[in-house]
Amino acid sequence: MTQYSAEAVADWRDGAVIDLHREMMRLTLKIAVRTLFNVEPEGIREISLAADVLVRNMTGARMMMPRVARFVPLPSMLELRRAVRQLDATVFQIIDRRRRNGQDSGDLLSMLLEARDEDGSRMDDQHVRDEVLTFLLAGHETTALALSWAWHLLAENPEADQRLHDELDRVLGGRAPAISDLPLLPYAEGVIKESMRLYPPAWGVGRTVVKEFELGGYRIPAGANVVMSQWVQHRDGRFFPDPEQFDPGRWSTEASQKLPRFAYFPFGAGPRQCIGASFAMMEGVLLLATMAQRFQPRAVPGHPIEPLPSITLRPKRGVWMELRQRSATVVHAV
Repeated sequence: MTQYSAEAVADWRDGAVIDLHREMMRLTLKIAVRTLFNVEPEGIREISLAADVLVRNMTGARMMMPRVARFVPLPSMLELRRAVRQLDATVFQIIDRRRRNGQDSGDLLSMLLEARDEDGSRMDDQHVRDEVLTFLLAGHETTALALSWAWHLLAENPEADQRLHDELDRVLGGRAPAISDLPLLPYAEGVIKESMRLYPPAWGVGRTVVKEFELGGYRIPAGANVVMSQWVQHRDGRFFPDPEQFDPGRWSTEASQKLPRFAYFPFGAGPRQCIGASFAMMEGVLLLATMAQRFQPRAVPGHPIEPLPSITLRPKRGVWMELRQRSATVVHAV
């Protein structure tokens, strides 16, 4: 994670104006590919290109279309189907190669191939493909969005930005962060948590009722679809004082430790909570710490940054920022 993020900022230049959302998408996709297949992203460039097409075309409206409508020969639908075919061909080839050589590469694919059901059976290739693509698509866009909104919020709140850099200077002193540094970076973690509070990548989650129940005086019948919105819940003043205020420090307070169980659920909740939650939090903090040491992005005047509620909460026109290179890091005594 830190290696890829350091390589990304090595190409940034002081004063350059870039779309940080697109940069974060590229970076987290590289990390997801390496974690899944244990290869450099350039080794399976087709997956990176096809995954980018899928993410761009996975809008809420399109996912609600009747199945037959997805085969209408519109340019976007043709591009989408080509991307799926390319993903399938590449992923099935990797699965076949790994099965034949029997090598355990220490990646997620190896774990899936070794997994056994209660009856001792293994997953077939189609099942493995489905699991891999779920991790690939869901596992990089959400983290990229959390970071994209974090850059936007830091640019809008100079005091929070300064507190972040003070912590990074004191703890890291210019070196790359490691897993052992995570407990020493509570404010950086707070930046990621607060970003997901105000702009949750998954802004709503639905569940189908399996048994009739009553809630708040309302009868909820079996078969009904119930939607819980993180966007609404995370801005509830009963749980978050000054709910519209970006305050990463709130996550280091005693009150944050006593939040009701479902007051904050950026990764969902219950037995179906996102399986990659810990991975995503670690990734978010390490990437933020690595990149923020080198640059302080600043908002581009006149460029509106607004959320687009699709399957995920994306920035409608990207997150265009001007890069400001930080001056030499001052190492503070701890």
